Amino acid sequence: MHVFIRILLFILLPTALTAQQLPAINTFGYDNIGKKITWYEDKSATLNLEEIKSFDAAGKFQPGKQEIINFGQSKSAFWLKIKYKAQNSTSLLLIVDAPNIEYIDFYSVGRDGTTNAIKSGCLLSETPNVAIANNFSFKLPVLRRGEEEVVYMRLKTTNILMAPIKIARYEDILIGAASKGRIEYIYIGVLLALMIFNLFLFFSLRDITYFYYTIYILTLSSYLLLYLRGYGFLFGDNIRILINQHPHVFLSLSVFSSLMFCYKFLNLRHNAPKMLKFYYLLAAIGAVLLFGSVLGYKALSTEIAQLLTISVSIIVWISGVIAYKNGHKPAKYFIIAWLFIWLTVGIVTLSLAGVLEITEFTLQLVPIGSTFELLLLSFALGNRYKLIMQAEQAARDENILLITTQNQRLEQRVKERTLQLNKLFSIIAHDLRSPLNSLMGILTLSEMNALTVADFQSMLSQNKKNIETVNNTLDNLLYWAKEQMNGSSTHPEAFSLTGLLEELMFVYLPLAQNKNINVNTEFVGTAVTTFADLNQVKLVLRNLIDNAIKFTPQGENIQLQLTYSINDVAVCIANSITEETSQRFAAISDSQISEPSYGTANERGVGLGLQLCREYVKSNGSELKTNIEGNQIFFSFSLANASPD
Repeated sequence: MHVFIRILLFILLPTALTAQQLPAINTFGYDNIGKKITWYEDKSATLNLEEIKSFDAAGKFQPGKQEIINFGQSKSAFWLKIKYKAQNSTSLLLIVDAPNIEYIDFYSVGRDGTTNAIKSGCLLSETPNVAIANNFSFKLPVLRRGEEEVVYMRLKTTNILMAPIKIARYEDILIGAASKGRIEYIYIGVLLALMIFNLFLFFSLRDITYFYYTIYILTLSSYLLLYLRGYGFLFGDNIRILINQHPHVFLSLSVFSSLMFCYKFLNLRHNAPKMLKFYYLLAAIGAVLLFGSVLGYKALSTEIAQLLTISVSIIVWISGVIAYKNGHKPAKYFIIAWLFIWLTVGIVTLSLAGVLEITEFTLQLVPIGSTFELLLLSFALGNRYKLIMQAEQAARDENILLITTQNQRLEQRVKERTLQLNKLFSIIAHDLRSPLNSLMGILTLSEMNALTVADFQSMLSQNKKNIETVNNTLDNLLYWAKEQMNGSSTHPEAFSLTGLLEELMFVYLPLAQNKNINVNTEFVGTAVTTFADLNQVKLVLRNLIDNAIKFTPQGENIQLQLTYSINDVAVCIANSITEETSQRFAAISDSQISEPSYGTANERGVGLGLQLCREYVKSNGSELKTNIEGNQIFFSFSLANASPD
C-alpha cells in the first residue's frame, strides 16, 4: 500500500507543480491579463526577490482566476509573476491600470543576469523608468523574436487591492486609453455642468439647499476623480502625492455636505424627525474620518470610509422613504437616486467578494453610479422647485381672491356706512335747524315788539324741550366725533358705578318728575369698584336714562338696577313703553341708525345715542342687550369689577 502511494505521488506531484506554470503571454493589446499570470501572497510583507523566486520554483505561486485580480483589503504584499514571449522586436509596456496603489516594485532580469529594480507607487514621484498618470506604465525589455522573459512585481496598499494588469504596444495604449477616456469625459462633463448650474441657482434663488448640493457635487467629484480615478496627476507630483496621503478628506467633506443637503431637502425636522439622531451619528463618524485622514491614519480611514459609505446611503434612503410617506412629494426622485447608489454599492461589494467577476465596467461603476445619483438628485431639486412654485402661485391666487373678497366687503361696508352717515347728518341738520329757526323766529318777533312778555315767556317754555333735545344731540355728536378722531380708544379705570348712577339721578330725576314718572333705583349685592372707561359708561347711562324718560308714558315707572357679583356688575334699565314704541324698537337692528323718533311728550331724537351705547358697551367688553316683554323694554349689560390690590 505504501509503495502504491509513493508511486502515485511521484506521478502526480510534478503535474501539480507544472500546473502553476502558465504559458508565456504572446498576444498583446489593451486587455487585462489576470488569468495569464501567477501570484503569491507575502503575509509578512518582508520577502525579497530571491526568496520569491525560490517559492516560485517550489510551485507556490497561484494562477489568477479573473481578468482583473482582486486581492481585497489586506496588510500582505502580493507578488506577481508575468512571463511573456515576443513575436517581434516591438517595444512593450507593462501597465498597472490603477492610480492609488502605494507600493509597486518592478523587477526584470537583463541578458547579463543583472536584476533591474524599479520602485514606484502613488506616494512617489515620477522617474524616467516609469510613467505615472492615472496609472503606472513600466517599459519591458525588448526581446528578439521567439524569446521569453519573466518579470516580477510586488504590490502593497492600504486600500482594496485590485490589479488591472495589461501588456500593450504603444499604439494599443492610444486606442484603449481613448476608449476609456470617452466614458470618463462624459461623466466629468455631467458633474461639471451640474455643479455650475446648481451654483447659479443658489445665487439666483438664495436657497441654501442648492449651496449644499453644489458643495456635495464638488467634494464627491473631487474624491471620485482626483483619488479613485487618479486625475490628481494633472496638478503635478506634489498635489498627486498629497491627495494620496490624505485621500478621504474629500470623502468626509462630501458626507457632511450630503447630510446637510438631505436635511434641508427633506425638511427632516418636520418630515422625519426620528432620523435626526442617525444623521448626527453619521456626522460624528464623518468627523472621525476627517481628522483620521488629515493626521495620516490611512489604513484606519479606509476602513471607516467603507463603513460610512454604506451607512450614509442606507440612512438617507430610509429618511427619504419616511419623508415621502409623510407627504413630502419631492422625495420621489431622492429615493430613486439613493436606490441607484445602493445598486452600485451592491454590485461592487459582490464583485469584491468574488461573487461577480470584476471587469473594466466594475472599475467605472462607482463614478458612473455616483454621477447618475447626482443627476437624479438634480431632478429631485427641479421637482421640488416646481412644487414650491406651484404652492406659491396657489398661495398668491388665494391671497388675490381673499384681497378681492375683502375689498368687495369693505366697499359694501363703506357704502352702507356712507348711507347711514348721510342719513344721520340729514336728520341732525333737520333737527338742529328746526328748533333754531323757531328760536330765531321768537327773537325776531320780540325785537319787533310783536310779542307781549307773557307771549314771549309762553313761546320760550314751549321750545324748551326742543332746545334740550338739541343740546343732548350735540353732546352725543361731539363726543362721537372726538372718539372717531382719537381712534375710538378705551381707557379703563376703577370707579364707583353706584356713585355715578346716583350723580346722574340728580340731573334726570327732575325731568322724570315733570312727566309724573316714578324712578326706582335698586342695588343688589355688595357694591364694589367697577373697572371700565368712565366717560363711555357715563355717556351710555345718560342716553339710556334719557331714552327711558323720553319713551315712558306719564304716570308709569322706570326701574334702574345694579346687581353685583364676584366678577362683574350687571346693569339693567327697564321702563314702560307704548305699543307703537315697542314696534319701533323691535325693528331697529344693532348696526343701523334709526329714523327720528318722538317721546311720549313729543321729545325728538335721532337714534345716534343708542348706536353710541352699543359701541361703547362693546368696547368695554360687554354687549348691550335689548328685550321687550309686553309693555316693558329692558336694556342690560355688564361691566367687570376692578381687581383688589
